[in-house]
Amino acid sequence: MSNRRNIKYATDLITFYNAAWWGHSDPDADLVEIFQWGNVNPEQFWKRILDSVSAAGLDGIEVTFPPGDFRSALQAFGSANGFAVEMRTRSLEVASGYFSNHSTDGRVLDWENREHHGELVENAEAYAEFLATCACNHIVVSLMLRKDRDHIPPLFADLRLAEVACEGLHLAGAASARHGVSLALHPEAFTVFRNSRDVDLYMALLDPTYVNLCPDTAQFAVAGSDPVAICDRHKVRVVLTHWKDATGPAPRDVPIDDTIWDRPIEWFAPVGRGVVDWPAWMRLMRDIRYTGWAVFELDKTLDPVGELIGIRRFLESSLGHIYR
Repeated sequence: MSNRRNIKYATDLITFYNAAWWGHSDPDADLVEIFQWGNVNPEQFWKRILDSVSAAGLDGIEVTFPPGDFRSALQAFGSANGFAVEMRTRSLEVASGYFSNHSTDGRVLDWENREHHGELVENAEAYAEFLATCACNHIVVSLMLRKDRDHIPPLFADLRLAEVACEGLHLAGAASARHGVSLALHPEAFTVFRNSRDVDLYMALLDPTYVNLCPDTAQFAVAGSDPVAICDRHKVRVVLTHWKDATGPAPRDVPIDDTIWDRPIEWFAPVGRGVVDWPAWMRLMRDIRYTGWAVFELDKTLDPVGELIGIRRFLESSLGHIYR
């Protein structure tokens, strides 16, 4: 999509992960199974998503975890270049790639575990090679889940844990940089990188040559922090932005287990329908002269095209005058 805006619009593919949108009777079904249903193959999957993003009037996408990951794109179109051609035919770009912490055989890999660093770095470099072919230069990375406060043994998200994670992130950042791609650390409301204190800690430890910041307005808000204040303090590290709203902070006693990735949907909302101060956020983007991507997330909405159009219209009608 050709435009003169300072900020380009994209969406993370999780926006299209409602299984009911794909014809499944259970909207919460595991979307990876979409390839086993028999009526949707990887090429059909990707083409429907790309056509929908184009119909919504956006400029690009953020590749994410399966089934909308780079390996399924390779399966669908034969090569990274084949995928890039599909993007260009729709005047779309790859804004970024969200890095999955799962191995190809499904194991969870943690940056906080030195034994996992080798595999994480290898995966990051393969991802960077794909993204570089698509003229994309950002990989978005998240860290491990926290534990409940009464968990035994307790998990302390302290300097020692952060130092181990940063060792791995530096190695992955250096490997990705060889392909012209850099890492951006992304908050998740229930991980060890979620709030103002965490950003201060990790940005102090990480070399900006290799790892910077991808703020997420909703994740910070759900974690009880102010995204505007955080990004103002770390403005020189902001290389990519995720735009989503939140209804407010999550309760402090929310159980943290394997289902937590679904439960934050309770506190998320489309841009303009929550507590995020969007005029202040847009003024900050203007003041720091941000000219990158706004990546919208809607978390498995049943009407992805309609919701994305609604976000775009809200931004253009209510905030466009602040910073075009």
